[in-house]
Amino acid sequence: MEPKDEILPLITIGITAYNAEDTIESAVQTALAQNWEPKEIIIVNDASTDRTGEILEKMQNQNPDLLIVNLPENRGVAGARNAIIREARGSFLAFFDDDDQSDPSRLQKQYLHIVEYEERYAGQQEVICHTARIQTYPDGQEHYEPTAGTNESGLCPRGEAMAKRILYGLPLENGFGSMASCSQMARLKSYQSLDGFDEKFRRCEDTDFNIRFALNGGHFVGIAEPLVRQRMTPGNEKTLDAEKTYYTNLIIKHAIFIRNSGVSPLFCAKWLEAKHEYLRGKKLAFISKIMRLILKYPRLSYRRLKWALPNKKFNDHAQKFYKTFS
Repeated sequence: MEPKDEILPLITIGITAYNAEDTIESAVQTALAQNWEPKEIIIVNDASTDRTGEILEKMQNQNPDLLIVNLPENRGVAGARNAIIREARGSFLAFFDDDDQSDPSRLQKQYLHIVEYEERYAGQQEVICHTARIQTYPDGQEHYEPTAGTNESGLCPRGEAMAKRILYGLPLENGFGSMASCSQMARLKSYQSLDGFDEKFRRCEDTDFNIRFALNGGHFVGIAEPLVRQRMTPGNEKTLDAEKTYYTNLIIKHAIFIRNSGVSPLFCAKWLEAKHEYLRGKKLAFISKIMRLILKYPRLSYRRLKWALPNKKFNDHAQKFYKTFS
């Protein structure tokens, strides 16, 4: 479907960049290649120590419409995204990553999906849209990663039910799939109303944002077509220990909501420990922790395991990825 014949809104593309000299140029090119007009492209250089800044300066000289923001010190992806939110002038904001490729039609398809869903179902509630992704690993293997809310008609996952799904795996119709910010678009005011991303999180900041968005009553719509090709690249904070630390902090931050929902935050923490052992390749430790969880929390454990099984292929790829770069 083509956009209606009317004045189209400005859409901001926000790219955070940190030590991405090998990939930033191609990432920016996919932003420039988007078939949507009008658009603005904001790139935040998060105090890179390699040639990222030099490459961006050269690209800006060739494309004066690019807005480059150079942060004086590294603030992490959450801080860099918040800098984009402050600079953005668009009615909508879509995040691209510095090592990914987006289909040229991505902005158009996400915009249409959001506004059509708003008109039919959401009313005054906020709507956020993610697309499926093709993840490419350093060994060349590829993985299709689905996203939530890809049902063709009817209400999509939303509200507290979605927060419960994210935090402790409560089964939710059309709720399976990840919701990474590299495939995300929403109205700019949706980010502003929640004060953007929590800068205490250098990992899991997108998960925290999605939880807060859900608790604010937001709707999650998805596009099953993989409009983002995500390169799974290593980084200083892309470690299993960092993942565990920040997910633990996520549980602590939202512990009151978890407890008020009738679930022990301790279950969430113990499940995280078991998953950590699985991703480390420690099968005996994983089985031991899972058995203890089943004995203490049989219903929760069964439900969580059932929800996790469709994600096994992704976890197996992740296990190999972390092992290679640990």
